[in-house]
Amino acid sequence: MKRQASALTFIVVLLFSTLAGAMLTNLVWGNFGPMTPPELPTPIYIREDGSIEGGAGALQRTGNIYTFLRDINETVEIQKDNIILYGNGFKLKRPPEVEMQDFWSGGTGWYPSILISTRKNVTIQNIEFGACHTCIKVENSSKITIVQNKMHNSGTGVYMIYCADSGIIGNEILNSSGTGLFILFSSYLNIAYNSISGTGWNGVWVSISDSTITRNDFTNNTNIGLYLYGDNKNNRIFENNFIDNDEGLCFMPTGTGSCFNNTLINNYWSNRRVEIVNADEFNSVDPAPLASPISTSFDPSLFNLPLLTPNASPAPNADAEPNSELYTTTLAIASVITVAIVGIGLLVYFKKRKH
Repeated sequence: MKRQASALTFIVVLLFSTLAGAMLTNLVWGNFGPMTPPELPTPIYIREDGSIEGGAGALQRTGNIYTFLRDINETVEIQKDNIILYGNGFKLKRPPEVEMQDFWSGGTGWYPSILISTRKNVTIQNIEFGACHTCIKVENSSKITIVQNKMHNSGTGVYMIYCADSGIIGNEILNSSGTGLFILFSSYLNIAYNSISGTGWNGVWVSISDSTITRNDFTNNTNIGLYLYGDNKNNRIFENNFIDNDEGLCFMPTGTGSCFNNTLINNYWSNRRVEIVNADEFNSVDPAPLASPISTSFDPSLFNLPLLTPNASPAPNADAEPNSELYTTTLAIASVITVAIVGIGLLVYFKKRKH
């Protein structure tokens, strides 16, 4: 009798342990998912010779301009230099939901809807991204222009690493679950006229040098609007709006990097003392803040953009290389304005100290 009771007890314990183990395994998997991303549909390739592979009926080529002809839910991988990818009023959406099941959402840079690697002189323009994991990933590239795109309800807007001489201009990045712009180990960038709001983590997270950040809206971002983490030096940060972020701007030196020689002046802060954190000297940070928000509307007529309009055929004269003056022009204007602003700001600052 005792043996039967013991056996029954053992069986019950074994069944309970098995059930609990299955529940625990499912709970862990549901929270973290696989450590590498599962396979997705075959990408659309723009090959080095200019040919389009995959995505039947998705893109039309006219010279160096590749235009959307329908909504796309595959990754577009660009393997050719000197091209323009134009959205033409269509959407680039995340892969089918069945492919995303049990996927850990923390893989920054995973599942880029557009992938640009070791390329130069590529323009991404007028694309509406819908709930993508990573809208655009750029690595080891130069003279990349990301302009007039809408990135809504995605994980990360732009993930950029080891890039130079590039511009992220006039984009609308709203309600990202992670970070709007995540940019590492890059230099000579122009980040301007972007609206970045409602992110679940940081609006912009950068480790950059010799770059300009101007005329952006950092609004209502959880955690930090603009996060300068690690090695950030010789950057110009002026005429931006920092409004209702948990923290507007944060300097964070690390053991392997440093944050120095950055010009921060003439920005608007909804609450200055809360908005600027981890600064060595409060008065050395933005000595002449703006009294009210500044206009950040992007005017394409100020730049030499291709003559393209939504739902229209590409311009017939499309064989010339994309013009990289968008970055150069804005950087030149920004440099002149920075010199003037710094001079005026310092005069105001020292005048106040005398009084």
